[in-house]
Amino acid sequence: MSYYQFDAHFKKDDLVNVVKNSRGKHTLPKAMKGNDYLVISHYTNSFGTTKYIVLDQEGVEHFITENAIVKVEDFSLEKSNTWSQAKRIWMDRTYVPVFGIHTYDYVGMPFVASRDGNSRLIKPLFSKSQNGVWIHKSRVHDDDVKLFMSSSFPPDVAKKGETSETVTFRVPAWFAEKKGLFCGNKSK
Repeated sequence: MSYYQFDAHFKKDDLVNVVKNSRGKHTLPKAMKGNDYLVISHYTNSFGTTKYIVLDQEGVEHFITENAIVKVEDFSLEKSNTWSQAKRIWMDRTYVPVFGIHTYDYVGMPFVASRDGNSRLIKPLFSKSQNGVWIHKSRVHDDDVKLFMSSSFPPDVAKKGETSETVTFRVPAWFAEKKGLFCGNKSK
């Protein structure tokens, strides 16, 4: 028995160079052969083709298929002002501010965290639902991660399950709408 593996070869924040034109179709413009782009996300379609959403140096989104790009070696986003600025421009343009509520967890920490500590359980501020939404720090705007992951309240075992504090952070608009943190439809 054989298994198909849909792991992407390139990861978020990798710099890639387009080595050939893509024949793929997408609503975004195609990445141009010979140019470098920053990977922001990827997905595999129903035909098994992995497509990447990439940014140019101006922070504009493009798409490209996996077989048309190669990784630029020895690249670090933290050391590149040009690409860091491009990503910041894109995040500032596409992320929306949302409000959520931290809740004291079972050991009295002022937030409920995943086992690995990289996600927080957030209750939408304006939601009728009592259930929370798990949000990984990778979904939060780079400038808001520190605030999102921490709390100004001290641990207090006596407050188990009580509201801790309201936090404001930015996430992609599509993610906020999907998770019920924000409704882009003004008529609702």
